[in-house]
Amino acid sequence: MAKAIVLITSEPGMDREVAGQVKKVGGVESVYLAAGLYDVVAEVQATDDASMLAVVYDKIRPIDGIRETHTMFCLAV
Repeated sequence: MAKAIVLITSEPGMDREVAGQVKKVGGVESVYLAAGLYDVVAEVQATDDASMLAVVYDKIRPIDGIRETHTMFCLAV
């Protein structure tokens, strides 16, 4: 199982709309509005790395209103 935290910067004034669209994406477990460097934080889970890349690159990044993303892959310790 692959897990990642996706940090999202939205276009000004688009953070709530972006968060709502990200919540609809399959594999997204949680979505939070944030204050600071990033506007939206999403926790994503997928069956493997290839599926994770498909969620992030094919489903989340193309959402209207997203300026940029930063993906942190979670590693078990």
